[in-house]
Amino acid sequence: MSDNGFDSQKTFPLDFFPALRTLHLRGFHNLQMITQDYTHNHLEFLKIRECPQLESLPGSMHMLLPSLKELRIYDCPRVESFPEGGLPSNLKEMGLYKCSSGLMASLKGALGGNPSLESLGIVELDAESFPDEGLLPLSLTCLRIRDFRNLKKLDYKGLCQLSSLKKLILGNCPNLQQLPEEGLSKSISYLFIGGCPKLEQRCQNPGGEDWPKIAHITTVFV
Repeated sequence: MSDNGFDSQKTFPLDFFPALRTLHLRGFHNLQMITQDYTHNHLEFLKIRECPQLESLPGSMHMLLPSLKELRIYDCPRVESFPEGGLPSNLKEMGLYKCSSGLMASLKGALGGNPSLESLGIVELDAESFPDEGLLPLSLTCLRIRDFRNLKKLDYKGLCQLSSLKKLILGNCPNLQQLPEEGLSKSISYLFIGGCPKLEQRCQNPGGEDWPKIAHITTVFV
């Protein structure tokens, strides 16, 4: 669902669409909030894109959107935090694209009690080190990091605690120079590295300085 000229729309009331399973909001340039007063038992996929004035998602969405399985937020810089109470417990996949540093900082609290999130993609985050220890949920099986142009270091403590992580994708991080000295988690069975020229050179087999750190991984694309 795109703006289509409804540029004055400041709120989007989910209650008006009680049977929706998929909702994609794009280009609502004056949209400030998504409202929801009653439990929505059908919505499974929510994607919000290019809504520059959006400041908040539905409050208490952990209770109001119990069926939500996938959440994607693209280029909504004013969304500074997730709603109080955190995210729905059935959420399996999430993508954050060009989001604020405040939203990323609130990720730990929003997912603290969420044992179900399996896949997380983060694009265009301004960080030199990632992820901070305790930031990501232990349930993750897939982590995608892309367009971190200032990223210099992968934090070993933040990664090694992800004991369920199977797939790690690193894309277009031109300043990422090497993998952690301690290596990568033994749980990882799939690794993709692209657009990271300094790191790619170190991970080439044979002879790459970082190859011993990833030799245990079943599938490697560099």
